[in-house]
Amino acid sequence: MNLDLGSVTTLMAFLTDHRQEAAQILGPSPWDRLTDAHPAVWLRQRTRIRRSPTLTDETRYVDDHALAQITACLPVLGEPAGHMVTVASGGRERVLPGQGDPQLMRMLLLLILTGRRASEICLCPFDCLSPATGSAIDAAEGEAVARFRYGQSKIDAAPDTIFVDAEAVAVIEEQQQWLRDRFPDHDLPYLFPQRRANAHAAKHYGTSNYGRSLALFSKLAQVTDAAGQPVKLSHTHRFRHTKFTKLAELGLPVHVLQRYAGHSTPTMSMHYVARRDEHAEQAFLATRKFRADGTRVSFSREDHDALHLLDRADRFLPNGYCLLPPLQKCEKGNACLTCGVFVTDDSHLAVLQRQLEETAELIERNTARFLERHGRPMPEGNVWLVEREAERDALARLLASMQASPGRAIQGAGSPSSPVPVSIDLDRHLKSQP
Repeated sequence: MNLDLGSVTTLMAFLTDHRQEAAQILGPSPWDRLTDAHPAVWLRQRTRIRRSPTLTDETRYVDDHALAQITACLPVLGEPAGHMVTVASGGRERVLPGQGDPQLMRMLLLLILTGRRASEICLCPFDCLSPATGSAIDAAEGEAVARFRYGQSKIDAAPDTIFVDAEAVAVIEEQQQWLRDRFPDHDLPYLFPQRRANAHAAKHYGTSNYGRSLALFSKLAQVTDAAGQPVKLSHTHRFRHTKFTKLAELGLPVHVLQRYAGHSTPTMSMHYVARRDEHAEQAFLATRKFRADGTRVSFSREDHDALHLLDRADRFLPNGYCLLPPLQKCEKGNACLTCGVFVTDDSHLAVLQRQLEETAELIERNTARFLERHGRPMPEGNVWLVEREAERDALARLLASMQASPGRAIQGAGSPSSPVPVSIDLDRHLKSQP
């Protein structure tokens, strides 16, 4: 409506500004009575566009405190009606009556594990699991993964399968076995059939019944978040926000998150990610340096004060650190072992020992091949041989210095001495160039 009103306003303003041309083309018409007040009147009829509240607030995120209470209360749904269940959640023990709906228990658990919509869980087909093949098996590194096909009913172009882990597979297989025991001679179309008036299990669990059942369970469980606010389990979309937020916080790329969420655009996927201050702090702390082997780079003031590593180390190498300031470029061609500003310590001892052994084996192997091919030994002035022998000798000096001074930082020259003085011309960029 606002677009139509804006179009009429623009037309009226145009005709008002071009009265003579309009009169020549249109002739006598009601447009002759048009004044400057008409566009203003039509413009005021447009409704004000109120910005909808952002979806990236923490109220749509279920924190770990609430999730722990939900999982603790899940057995209440599976126990037969009339049975009493002792539940320990929120720092207290309660005795709650069983609800006799194990399907609802598994549906809620699958909703939390996969982040699917409530309708996609209700419409999930019975044969929803297929084995993961190809690169998915290699990427899982031995963990059980499978492809889960859910009931996609919202976006036609969106995918309807995701990868799930062994925990989600166990929930689905338990539900399948439960149905086979109850309907042994039926061809079951849905994984979660309707509870009542469904003798042949041909109807799926209704979304309205699902919401009402969760609302009753929410009142019974009385789940609260870390701030003490009640969490309504019937607002199932909160679990979708929570799953995608956790995946994003684990570093999942946006396009992969979009594929997992089943969205047509990455913008919609980002609406589901809660921008939590707690994760912002964790992400900042996660930027701490790591070595090439994945272990954290830990500095000790006692070990490295002499070389000012905490203040001067700018480049982190697989076998040590480089003290060359950022304003200077390396002229060594990455020959770090023979460089005076290269420094290492005994935390890299295993790497340096392995490098020394491999360098010695490489020299011996290549010199032997040269002798076989040319019938004479490799010349002492050979460029390759000179560089490799320099690396071997530097490694030997480094390891010898480490054994002589354990726990101390060692420079590339091979002796634990004072910091290498590096002069920086801070006024060089101000000087006129010849």
